[in-house]
Amino acid sequence: MHPLAPANVAFENLSATIPGIDFSDHTATALVVVDVQYSDAAADRGWVKACEAIEPGSMRYYVERLEHTTIPAIRTLLDAFRRSQRPVIHLAIGSAYRDMRDCPTRFREWSRMLEEAAGIQDLWWTGNPDYAFLEEVAPLEGETVIRKTTQGAFNGSEIQNVLDRMGIKNLVFTGVVTSCCVETTARDAADRGFGCMLVSDACADCDPAMHDAALSNFGLYFGRIEHTADELVRLLSEKERSQVIA
Repeated sequence: MHPLAPANVAFENLSATIPGIDFSDHTATALVVVDVQYSDAAADRGWVKACEAIEPGSMRYYVERLEHTTIPAIRTLLDAFRRSQRPVIHLAIGSAYRDMRDCPTRFREWSRMLEEAAGIQDLWWTGNPDYAFLEEVAPLEGETVIRKTTQGAFNGSEIQNVLDRMGIKNLVFTGVVTSCCVETTARDAADRGFGCMLVSDACADCDPAMHDAALSNFGLYFGRIEHTADELVRLLSEKERSQVIA
């Protein structure tokens, strides 16, 4: 078994029935980096800081995975997509208003309860400096940035219109958190007819079991799973970006 593969591989043969992604058209497949902001993906800031204030030690695994695995993997994919002039899309979660009036009631109330318990304010307000993208994986000039007000981008942003106008047919997902914003957005994309792939080491969750379960489920019903960014880059090179990755 691959060291980064989900523990449950009982459905490996069934997962192989999910259609592959055709990488032959450089303009039709986009790399999607989900919510890699200081508010969601940085130690001692934002959501991580709030969770640690409520339950010390609860985010240790998440922070270590981000630093040693996920951020370097996203960087690898960003470099590869940029070299080949493929589209890159950055998603950012945040409210334009301090009272979060543009967010769903459930998300707004959950956020307020978390902030009150942790003694931290404005976790997902765009006016908070933590709304910014992590410097290591920040958008370059000209790359597409989409703000969303829900965990799933298709429910709280203009992503569908943006993708349609760009002519995007396939999406390669990275970012945080695997079992929440990443998986929700990727599932919705698959239901809307996009070819979808999750790159395991380029995603992070606060618990390895949650990460593995999200990938196992997604790979069975919705899209393809690639275990490492390096493997995907190698496959793109070997197939000369012109064949379906099966």
